[in-house]
Amino acid sequence: MKKIASKKTLLKQACMLIMGCLCCSVATNWILIPNGLTAPGITGISMTVEHFTGINYSLVYYAITILILILTWFTLGKKDASNIVILSLLYPAVLSVLSYIDVQIVFEDKLIALAVFGVIYGAGIGLPYRIGFSYGGDDTLAKVLKKCVWKSAELKKVYYFEEVLIILFMATAFNLDALAYAFVGQLIYVNAMNYVVFNLGPKLYDMQIIGKNRMEEIEDFIIHKIHKSVTIYTDAMGGYSREPKVQMSCVCNSKEYIQLREFIKVGNYDCFIKVIPLIHVFGQNRDFHKLDDENIE
Repeated sequence: MKKIASKKTLLKQACMLIMGCLCCSVATNWILIPNGLTAPGITGISMTVEHFTGINYSLVYYAITILILILTWFTLGKKDASNIVILSLLYPAVLSVLSYIDVQIVFEDKLIALAVFGVIYGAGIGLPYRIGFSYGGDDTLAKVLKKCVWKSAELKKVYYFEEVLIILFMATAFNLDALAYAFVGQLIYVNAMNYVVFNLGPKLYDMQIIGKNRMEEIEDFIIHKIHKSVTIYTDAMGGYSREPKVQMSCVCNSKEYIQLREFIKVGNYDCFIKVIPLIHVFGQNRDFHKLDDENIE
């Protein structure tokens, strides 16, 4: 069963990585470029280099990501490098292939094109982030700069300063209108990325259950049936009755919440239940985020 689950997990991860690369490549090759738009970040640097040298921007992107991978290995360590190595190789390859497929999605209004690009590109970045992978782009470069140069600065401030430098570099090749569109596109895709990473997933709830009798049965159901952890407070006391109570706290998704609620209802447990919707939960469970998930706003 574990091997089957492992294969399913690997297949799901592979699909999300490929889908992420396809979204980013489609957004860049079929929407951004045909509409005469530019993007900041590593893509913007690559397009600027192409403007001056004539080298295909996807090849320049490949070279830059490999350089960032090497820098990450020596500055941030093997763990961070391992998170970006797959996409550092896969995404430039997909980007290069799709650049030779002549598909152009042109909009009459550039703002609409920019919005569509931002949403698709942000989704493409967010999907791999959800499962712990990174493209090794400007966000990783910001981590390297924070580690080596601006150690006391917040990551998002380093990231924004880096983006300003990139836009100034792009100003040598593009006009102000193109740079303004690039900045707006950055705002759209970062918000789309953060939505996919932190909000597009199972809705999580903190179920706080307070009761007196048969609470161990509820504990057993939480641990062995819905496979979630539970925190137990045995020193709770009812303010009105002054009787000792047992309080349990369990973080679960919407499906598990319904299952637990029905179990308590059918079993006729005498409980007080408080359900609190949660924004972010960090931990080791598959439904939770990892502590090193970055939310660059």
